[in-house]
Amino acid sequence: MYTSPDQPAYATDLAQLPALLQQLIADLADPTVTYLLGGHYYERTNHPRYRHFPAVFALRQGEVANVEIGSDFVAFDTELVRYPERGEPDYPGPLADHFRATVPFAQLYQLCRKQLTPVEQTAEKVDYGPDTVIYYNAEVYKRYPTPADINQAYAAAPPSGEHPLVAVLTAVEAGLADPTNHFLINTTAFESPAGPVLFGMLHLQTDTVRDLVMEADGFTCSVHLDPDDRRRWSTVRVAFAQVWQVLHSDGPQVDLEEVEEAGGLLYDAPDVLSAYARQGRPA
Repeated sequence: MYTSPDQPAYATDLAQLPALLQQLIADLADPTVTYLLGGHYYERTNHPRYRHFPAVFALRQGEVANVEIGSDFVAFDTELVRYPERGEPDYPGPLADHFRATVPFAQLYQLCRKQLTPVEQTAEKVDYGPDTVIYYNAEVYKRYPTPADINQAYAAAPPSGEHPLVAVLTAVEAGLADPTNHFLINTTAFESPAGPVLFGMLHLQTDTVRDLVMEADGFTCSVHLDPDDRRRWSTVRVAFAQVWQVLHSDGPQVDLEEVEEAGGLLYDAPDVLSAYARQGRPA
């Protein structure tokens, strides 16, 4: 335990987490008690990206269920409310996204416990002050992931073996029904009737693509490759291993910063681009 003159004692050892989390389970029976869990990442179900950053959850009666404490993790059922993209079911939303979150102890650096007053029980926001901290691990906190770590985790295939681009491109296909949607797929190369196209970019929109077919490790579609003949369709094949970015915007001209701010960066795998640069050929 850590103690200072102006701060109450709190646990600092990872080995103390199971006992603290067992108390959390018991406290879920009391609607006036809420916990705040802080970690670097969590793994989740029902999403093509199985690892998400950061792992910040309020744990309270009615908001979580089926809490499980393993030898090196805590898991629970919860939900996030989000607004679906165009082409997704329930658009424009909101949509309750139910999933199971798993937080490894090695990524969990803070746990707070607060007894709510009657006013706080109905407030939209709960303030967790220093006096609510019951666990803090400075060493875990210092291991905060870099942007490169986050990008690599987001680009990694989930445990199911299904490539994350399957879900991304399924959403793209649904979005093509709306002509205001424009999707740009950046590749290190793709196959065309005339041979490989290095550093090829595909612009997918209602009028520029057809016959999109998904495969386990890539996709095929027909696009306009000849700028002088807009009536001619060419079938191309793109391997997932050669895709390094998928963008969504409201036009074919893209400002990356604006796209990112608008949530249009659907897929980013800089490691694919780095491998190409190192090898001088597709990854």
